[in-house]
Amino acid sequence: MLSANEFNQLPPHQQAELVLEQGHYLHHRIRGWCKIDLYWLHDYYVEVWFLYDLKSIGLVRALTNYTSLDPYVETIKLKLSIINK
Repeated sequence: MLSANEFNQLPPHQQAELVLEQGHYLHHRIRGWCKIDLYWLHDYYVEVWFLYDLKSIGLVRALTNYTSLDPYVETIKLKLSIINK
């Protein structure tokens, strides 16, 4: 099992493949030209940024601090105790 930091070191195509195959979809939000999906993978949260105009993935990243989850805390309940500060 990869840690969040190890996940962030993978090439983007491997990150996307891993989270889309093994992750559990939780929620989404819209920001500008992106739809951002939140997934639970192993024991951390991952965001997948989909670009509307290109219909492709622009960014995949494991969230490694509480601040990264701020956009989600008002709309869904998240387990925050496992994220590294």
